[in-house]
Amino acid sequence: MLKKKLKKNIGDPWRGNFFALGLVGVLSTMAVPHAYCADSFAIEGAKWFDGANFKQATWFVDEDGFLTKTRPQKVDYTIDASGKFVVPPYGEGHNHNLQNPWAIKNFGPLQVNSGVFYSVQMCSFGEEVKAQFSSKDTMDVLYASDCITASDGHPLRLILNGKKNVSDDELKIAQEMVMVAEDKGDLDQIWEKVKANHPSFIKLMLVGSEKFEERHGDKKYLGVNGLNPKLVPVIVERAHKLGIPVVAHVDTAHDAMVAIKAGVDILGHLPGYRIARNEGFDRQDYVLSDAVIAAAAKQGTKLIATASVPSEHSYPEDELKEIQAVQKDNLSRLRNAGVPLLMGSDNFSGTVLREIRYLDTLDIAPREVLLKSLTMDTPKWMFPERHLGSFSEGAEGSFLILEGNPLEDLGFLDKIYIGVKQGHILVSSPSSN
Repeated sequence: MLKKKLKKNIGDPWRGNFFALGLVGVLSTMAVPHAYCADSFAIEGAKWFDGANFKQATWFVDEDGFLTKTRPQKVDYTIDASGKFVVPPYGEGHNHNLQNPWAIKNFGPLQVNSGVFYSVQMCSFGEEVKAQFSSKDTMDVLYASDCITASDGHPLRLILNGKKNVSDDELKIAQEMVMVAEDKGDLDQIWEKVKANHPSFIKLMLVGSEKFEERHGDKKYLGVNGLNPKLVPVIVERAHKLGIPVVAHVDTAHDAMVAIKAGVDILGHLPGYRIARNEGFDRQDYVLSDAVIAAAAKQGTKLIATASVPSEHSYPEDELKEIQAVQKDNLSRLRNAGVPLLMGSDNFSGTVLREIRYLDTLDIAPREVLLKSLTMDTPKWMFPERHLGSFSEGAEGSFLILEGNPLEDLGFLDKIYIGVKQGHILVSSPSSN
């Protein structure tokens, strides 16, 4: 049990207020006020995840919020975590649900209370909210603000709320929310904005690029097309000159081939999350070739699979089985080739925990590999300059104390006893009081 003073700090009144707060309050209480944070404390009796197994250890968090095995001169509190299991906080590599005040109000508390302390928001400018994040007592959010697509490309239909018949003015307003490139001249114009923004990532859109000439300009596909594939190598080359990683939205295997050949850093989806026969595609159009997989492995391209996207839809059983067969085949060969898997869900109303559970059902990797991706690999990819995603001397004092062993039951991933970020307690369960 926590000592009495710490119990008072993280007790029920704070938890109740967290959920009762309005919009402005949510932005500030994604963090626990400094008064709720111990100066230094010990965590005793728990088993800690090392990337493969859980091992018994005692760790201390010093007054600066860093882990140490050396007992500080003064230990203010002790957390008795006997019988519990400790993992680094979760990383969400692909979502869109923290990009404005409305989204933060509706989905922000869920992220923190589920242990998601790190998130990448794709195609999200976040200017009005990003100042509320990325401090010691908040979750950390990166914004891939520069999103490049065609004049009729994804995600314009989403921006237009699904409307297909829109006025020129409506389309123009939607286009202003992304970066539109039809040719190299357009790239020259938008590149000054890219230089000024210097985003965490650039995201480019490829959707059925093998049919680009056929689909581009067809109103049937307004808002769901992708870039001219000929522009992709130019975008990647320019981005890399600025030191900006490139994430590619891909739909088909051909999209992935175009992206990998151009040298993108991350595939933002695994081809095969749908089989769009209504658009003239078939199963084989989503199967990655061995040559493309080998090229991805050779150049170090990473994958954010978002494989759980089909779970949002009510597919007939036979269709879902076909999708999952393609996914499992692609994922198994990617893993065997050594392509790194990062964890990301594209789960707007939920969390990345859906993704790890879905991948677990596909049986494409041992559970400890999936857990390592969620808690170590993905956060380290997001913040390579920081010492996080591990339990080692001098690492950030950020961790989740779970009620049980997630390697035995993934249900324990959201049964959080206490969640700490850089020495600040962000989450506590009633049983910790």
